[in-house]
Amino acid sequence: MAKADLKVIGLKGIMPRYVVAGGTKIEFGEPVHNLASYDNDGLADVNSIVLAAADIPVIGTSNFCGVSNKTSTVVAAGTIAEQWLPCALPVPDIGRIRGLGSTQASVDTLTELALLIMDKALITYNATGGADGGEGYTIAVTPAADVNGLTIVGGNTNLKTLDVIVDARAYCMDVT
Repeated sequence: MAKADLKVIGLKGIMPRYVVAGGTKIEFGEPVHNLASYDNDGLADVNSIVLAAADIPVIGTSNFCGVSNKTSTVVAAGTIAEQWLPCALPVPDIGRIRGLGSTQASVDTLTELALLIMDKALITYNATGGADGGEGYTIAVTPAADVNGLTIVGGNTNLKTLDVIVDARAYCMDVT
């Protein structure tokens, strides 16, 4: 299901994030990020967030902005109004994001879950993976790189969910 794919549990902050008019609808529980590039003075070329349409967060590449804490206001079929959208940001290395494992058969026993603990992970994106045919987000069960911005720290084998913590470096992009 696209709505509430991800949940932020434990210590977190709620921060309003700026969304421009005409963007893609953002549902409660969907990850958002900023795609800004910075100049040498730290000036961002993009000041708004967007719905994640790729696997995130990658340290040094994506500026993770949290998980939407509310569904965006829609003005026309699928497009949104300019607004401040509250987003939940887990405290780095403490607060958790919970979501289904990308391969649920890899998370249904304690032995399988234990083998994933401390692996690096991403929030996976599937354009039509939601129960409603919209975006679907899960937690990757196969580590792909040491620059993945999440670390698997637990889960629930009955629900086939994973809990991850966010690396503090996933909240900002490298200034080059």
